[in-house]
Order: sequence, then C-alpha cells, then structure tokens
Amino acid sequence: MQRNARNDREWEQWPGRSAPDEKARRRLRGLFTPSDAADAVADLIAERGRELEERSVQIRAAVQELEHREERARELHFRVEQILRDGAAELDLRQAELSARSAELDARETAVGQAEAKVDERRRALGAVELRAAAVERREEAAKLRERELEHRARELADVARELDELAESLGSGGRPVREDEHVALAVADGYRLLVRVGAPPDPGELVELDDGTFSCSRVTASPYPGDDRRCAVLELVARE
Repeated sequence: MQRNARNDREWEQWPGRSAPDEKARRRLRGLFTPSDAADAVADLIAERGRELEERSVQIRAAVQELEHREERARELHFRVEQILRDGAAELDLRQAELSARSAELDARETAVGQAEAKVDERRRALGAVELRAAAVERREEAAKLRERELEHRARELADVARELDELAESLGSGGRPVREDEHVALAVADGYRLLVRVGAPPDPGELVELDDGTFSCSRVTASPYPGDDRRCAVLELVARE
C-alpha cells in the first residue's frame, strides 16, 4: 500500500505533469486497488473447471457408450452377414432342390402325357373292338335268324319229302325199274327249284356243287313228277362260314 502511495506521489511530482483531477485519480486508484473480484474470478474459474471436468466425464462416458454401440453394431453387422451367408447357402440349396423337383415334375408330366396318349389309343382301340363286337353281335343275330329260317325250311322240306314219299307210294312205280342215268334234284336255298342231273342220285350226306353254291344231300326220295321213274335228291345249301 505504501509502495503504491509513493508511486502515486512520484507520478504527481513528475516534471511537466499537471496535477491530475481528483476524480480521475480515484478511478485510477480503484483500478490498482485489490478487491474481492479476484476471489470471485477464482471461484468462477474453479466452478467452470468443475463443470468442464463433469462435462469431460460425460463426454468420456458418451465416447465409451459410442464405442460400445459401435462394437455392438459391428457384432450385429457380423451376425447379419453370417445370417445372409447362411440364408444365401440355404437358398442355393433350396434352389437346387426346386430345380431337381422341377425336372422330376417335367419327367412325370411327360410320363403322364405318354400315358394319356396310350389311354387315348387304347380307348380308340376299345372303340374299334366295341364296333367289331357290335358287328359280331349283328352277324350272330343274323346267323340265328338264318338258322331259324333254315330250320323252318328244313321242316318245310321234310313236309315236301313226306308228301313226295306219300305220292310215290300212291302212284307206285308199276314194277318198272328205277332209272340210274338221270335223277331229279330239289335244291333248297332262298327258294325251291327242281333240276335234272345226269347220273345216279347222290347218297345222303354227299356234297354236290351247283352254280349257286355247295349243297348237301339230305335224303333221296321219289320224283315229284307223276309217272316218273327217276329218283329225287333233296339238296340243302351249305351255309358259308
């Protein structure tokens, strides 16, 4: 304090200097006078230092948290890449399986198409068989009808033969010998017709060839003509197979 006062006096006594104003002097003295502001500044600096320290601690904690998060992010990234690799491998495997199944399905589809073609072919063949069966049935029906007609004609022929026998008995041969150079043939087909053939009459069961087919001799009887000394062979048409 004394040193400062002495310096003030020396300043005031400096040559060429006029006496300073008292107000300005007090202001200058106030600038160099120690006060409580230094303590406040120190407290402020200390407080700011503590705040900075706390902020530094928070920043370090935030940095550690960020590093921890980065580590977790790296781990997650690694896991995601691993999952993606595993998923890609599994997808490749499934794709291979799907390709194999697709090829198998194509093969089965081809086999089914061939089977359907065979079924269609067999269906057409069956249709042809059914048509043939129907034709055979119609032929059987026609054969049965023909057989009934032949049976009816056979009965009629038997009646005609019986009438011829009765007629021959009633007329008699008059003791004349039977001619062997000719005979009469009664051919039974779609109708009846009489014809004269050279030679002796055929034996029963013998086949005779005529213009309209092959005939079988069913019996030999008297000629249907009155007073005729020739024999009559009853011929039935042999059915064609």
